[in-house]
Amino acid sequence: MTALIGKKFQNGVLIMADKRITYRGTDVFIDHEKKIIALNHNAILAFAGVKNIIDERIEELKAFSLKTNSIEEIEAYSQKLYSASLELFKNAYPGHDYATVYLLAGFAADGMPRVTYFSSDDHFQKGKPLDFFYKAFPNTEMVYLQRFLVNEIDVSKNNIDYYIRKFSSAIRQINNEKVSKNAYSIFLSNKGLFESDIDENGRFEMIQLEMEEH
Repeated sequence: MTALIGKKFQNGVLIMADKRITYRGTDVFIDHEKKIIALNHNAILAFAGVKNIIDERIEELKAFSLKTNSIEEIEAYSQKLYSASLELFKNAYPGHDYATVYLLAGFAADGMPRVTYFSSDDHFQKGKPLDFFYKAFPNTEMVYLQRFLVNEIDVSKNNIDYYIRKFSSAIRQINNEKVSKNAYSIFLSNKGLFESDIDENGRFEMIQLEMEEH
């Protein structure tokens, strides 16, 4: 499933997730899924829950995002897309769990970073602004994730490497076969996008992510 952690800073947004995807209805999994997606140089999306719902409309959302720098416009369009995607999934798989959340992060018109949380609980219609966020599926792991983050992280710090180390440690301490010990993060900053692959030993390197121009 997924462990997802995010934090807003004065100059950007860091989001991290584990890299495991379990194929629906099986015990088969892969450990190289990037659950944080660059939509353009000014916006990123991260998700937890049902990958099918996100995948159904991600290319359409990317195409729209390349035509605008407005995070507010991207948010509104994503709500339309994913409400429809959720309905398709529920009709195709009646009785299946459809719990899904996604985060959209970017820079607002005033240049300030912005993070908004959307949930399938209300068909992605009520965006909630965030400063600090963590979510785990299965939900049984939330209490352990919360305890680690509250006790181990000094939120007054601004060093991004510090948060990458701490967030990845939080993910590695989750003892559930559905959550990987490997993680992936994107730091969306006013100087560009920077991605990090974090291995099971906590080693990582931050690399600038280049977006294709259209």
